[in-house]
Amino acid sequence: MKILMLNHNVKWRGTFFRAFHFAKSLVRRGHEVTLVTISQGNRGRFRMEDLQGVHVLESPDLLTGMGRSGWDPYDTLRRLLYTVQRNGFDLVHGFDCRPAVIFPALAMKRIRKRPFVSDWADWWGRGGIVQERGRLLRWTMGPVETFLEEHYRSRADRITVTSRALQERAAALGIERTRIHYIPSGSDVDTIHPLPKAEMRKRLGLPETAKVLGYVGFINYDVECMIRAFPFVQERFPEVILLLVGQKYPITRQLCRENNITRGIREVGIVPFEKLPGYLACADVLLLPFTNKICNIGRGPIKLGDYMAAGRPIVTQPVGDLRAVFTEDDPIGLLAGDEPEEFARAICELLSDPERAEQYGRNARRLAEEKYSWQNLTGKLEDCYRAVL
Repeated sequence: MKILMLNHNVKWRGTFFRAFHFAKSLVRRGHEVTLVTISQGNRGRFRMEDLQGVHVLESPDLLTGMGRSGWDPYDTLRRLLYTVQRNGFDLVHGFDCRPAVIFPALAMKRIRKRPFVSDWADWWGRGGIVQERGRLLRWTMGPVETFLEEHYRSRADRITVTSRALQERAAALGIERTRIHYIPSGSDVDTIHPLPKAEMRKRLGLPETAKVLGYVGFINYDVECMIRAFPFVQERFPEVILLLVGQKYPITRQLCRENNITRGIREVGIVPFEKLPGYLACADVLLLPFTNKICNIGRGPIKLGDYMAAGRPIVTQPVGDLRAVFTEDDPIGLLAGDEPEEFARAICELLSDPERAEQYGRNARRLAEEKYSWQNLTGKLEDCYRAVL
């Protein structure tokens, strides 16, 4: 098959990872995949490169900041022309429904008569992610986000969803369940491996004997719970380090001031994906704060798969699909409540029992390999594609 994937994120951000991991696995299975995503800085023309066999086409975008996420009319128009002029694809898979994705995908379906598969990876409107934004954006963009993610879903030949909540939401829109395919995000077991903790800490300048908590993230929906829990952990383990990898946010420093945290937190910032395994390997425990809110109920965090692949125990909360992942198989970590004290208690429980923590880490790696590898999940995606061809 020749597959066109459309994504609304800047390369190496957000749902780009879900699309790219599926694309890599499809290429390994003998398919040809072109993934269109937004360029990090280009505003003039398309730029094509091959990444691990995937044709990644960076689309120019004139906006900046949050606007550089699928809203630009110029980007949308360029993609429209690209999809209409190209006749070599067998189907189009659009990841979420921002204008730069949904309108080119629908044009390809109508004009080129190609099947359209829509991926629903986040709960954007109607009480979801839009509620995590400022009041002005909630009022102005909330109705738009809700319309885009609900109105056009029924026009897709098939829908892939990343969570059970989105599966039920799609069905509530009147979409036949036979057209909805639940395919969670997976684990990159090829790139991320359990690495020697002491060696990685030495390489990255971390104390070999300290207790280290790891967190990776580009969004700050739940960082407050994690930061507020940290002083409680420090009371039990004074030399503990919280290693933050990913986007830096002012709220982290604000929360540190509010909670009198003057030491122990190290913000690394964004690192290249190929260096991520080393940072994950430094952790005794990996943190995935995931409080009970609609935006979390409706999504499946990609970082969970990365954490499992790293072979480290995880502390999170029983929200959305995470409850099933942490209770159906051998334990891979602990589930905590939404209160900072409860989150801290689960962290301390694992830090004080290294043998148990290591066993949970081994379980996590095994689960990643046997059930959640992107290669395994791509078989389900192939079945979805074949159903519409």
